[in-house]
Amino acid sequence: MKLKDIEIKVMSDEAYGDHLNQLFEDLRAGKPTGKRKPKIIARTPEDVSKILTNERIRLLQVIREKKPESISELARLLNRSQSNVSNDVKYLEGIGLLELEEKNDPVMHKKPVVNYDAVRITVNLSC
Repeated sequence: MKLKDIEIKVMSDEAYGDHLNQLFEDLRAGKPTGKRKPKIIARTPEDVSKILTNERIRLLQVIREKKPESISELARLLNRSQSNVSNDVKYLEGIGLLELEEKNDPVMHKKPVVNYDAVRITVNLSC
């Protein structure tokens, strides 16, 4: 089974500012940031449930199982509006939970791809 590791960290505004400052200092100092495990920052524990909603999890499952060729096909499979599905796809791509492959066809649709079987979420309980 191929797993996708995602870390979700709940940070106050102050802690998030400190986090960004450290990243910028590392960049200025030339420290390699490299390929890091995807990390999602939430401001409150309640925000965590807004990140992976039931609809977004269902969307990932349908992409994995049905392998739709486009976002419009995915919307039909989910029986949801294309604009809502497109928004969720862009969001999930942005946090690293799916990829969009360019297709070489006249219309240039993008194909959503989920190339893992499960998501392992780590929630840091220390501040």
